[in-house]
Order: sequence, then structure tokens, then C-alpha cells
Amino acid sequence: MIAITGVTGKLGGKAAELVSKKGIAARHLARNPQKATNYDNAEIVRAAFENSPEAIKALKGIDTLLMVSASESPNRLQQHFDFIDAAASAGVKHIIYTSFYNANAEADFTLARDHAETENYIKEKGFVYTFLRDNFYLDFFLDLCLENGEIRGPAGDGKVSAVARQDVSEVAAAILADPHQWENQTLNMTGPEDLSMTDIVQFVGKERGQTIPYINETIEEAYQSRKAWPAQAWEYDAWVSTYTAIQKGEQAGVSSDIERVLGRPATSLQQLMSQKTDLR
Repeated sequence: MIAITGVTGKLGGKAAELVSKKGIAARHLARNPQKATNYDNAEIVRAAFENSPEAIKALKGIDTLLMVSASESPNRLQQHFDFIDAAASAGVKHIIYTSFYNANAEADFTLARDHAETENYIKEKGFVYTFLRDNFYLDFFLDLCLENGEIRGPAGDGKVSAVARQDVSEVAAAILADPHQWENQTLNMTGPEDLSMTDIVQFVGKERGQTIPYINETIEEAYQSRKAWPAQAWEYDAWVSTYTAIQKGEQAGVSSDIERVLGRPATSLQQLMSQKTDLR
């Protein structure tokens, strides 16, 4: 039996839909079950990222768990640890975890460090694992262009192999359909090319017939401009380090893992833009 978390979110929700279409029975775990989509071959169960009797009960009988990382928060790492402990108590054998590209304790992108610690904890607890290390989402940068009309941040001329979110959902669904094939593997989820912020704005601007600027801010300017949105210090750090990680080259590098799982190349910026503009 498989279980999926994050089914009310974009990535987990799409993975749940794809798994259902494959005819695979699944248990969908949600903090707010009323927000989850109902499928004939899926059971929706209330569960939060915690080590509680409710969480353990929700995970009982589950062999393979797709653990979509929790929402960003100061206590996300502890939530992950608690839920992993609950999975261990429930007898879960295999955790497929949505991690982050270049996750390590010294990563410039602050939230990547939590993912590295989560990966380590899953291994320490003795689970069979599959880590899907997502790069930044290509959708994010495209939406900045289409909705904000600009990209701004201290990325310099650095490049990022940003990945389409849909690709990650498809990979997760494919692995859930045959988890044994992907045991104890770390898969890098990237797009098909390295792109700078200038590459992205120039391509989207050309396609839209408009000028979309990339404002290469200093770190100080980046913190200042983001104060337009009330937030906590850790959030500002994450937002700004998104770009400094790119500037330092930590988010560059193209992987063939998506093609290896899906049998097709990863979605390009051009393809994603065509999909998104068709929906508008």
C-alpha cells in the first residue's frame, strides 16, 4: 500500500491525481481532508507532520510513502523528524522524499540545509529511500516574468537548471508505480538547460513582445526591496539566498534523471511557457 502527503498542494496533488489515473490504490494524508480531491481508488485520512497516535494510525499498513516536504516554516525540520519517527513506528519501509538540488549543510540557499538534514535522518532511521532533489521551479521564474513583469535579485550571471513542477509530479507518480526499481537512489530533478536570469527574461520578453527586465540587485538592495512584503527574518534570508545560490553556481548542472524515469526529456522553458499561456 502506498501513501501520499501534500495532496492539497500543487506537487502532491498532481502526483495523487496521476497515481489515481494509473489505477493504483493509495492513502492520501492531509491536515485538512476536506480540501483534498476525492478519487474512487484513494482513501483520504487526516494526518499532520507530527509523531502522534493519529499520524501513526494514518501510516499503518503503508509500505511506500511519498513524503512531500512540509510548508516552509521555522520548525519544518522538526516536523519532518517527527513524521519520520511516526513512519518508523507505523512500519513504513520506503520513503520517497522531495528534497532539494545540491542539498547539503553548507548550501547557500538556506532552506536546502533542512533538506540535507532530513535526508540524513531518513537514512539514519534505516528506511529504504528515494530522494527527488528538485531544483528551483521553472514555473516560479516564468510567473515572475508574466505576473510581475520583471525578475530582481542578486543572481549576477549565475545559471540555474530550473525544473517544471509537473515533471517532478510525474516522476513521483512513476516511482510510486514501481518503487522497487528506484530504491536507495538520489535523483536530480532539473530542466534540460542551464539558464541565467537574463536568459529567462529575454526569452519570455521576446515571446510576449515586451521588454522584461532583470534587475541584478546587490544583496543589500535585495533585502530592502523584499521588505515590501511583511515577513520574518528567516523568510527574507530564504528569498535572497535563492538568488545568491544561483550566483555562486550551486543551482547549475543538467541531470538526465527525469528522462531516465519518464522516457522523455525534461520540460523546457519554451514548452512550459506554451502550456501556461494556453491556460490563460
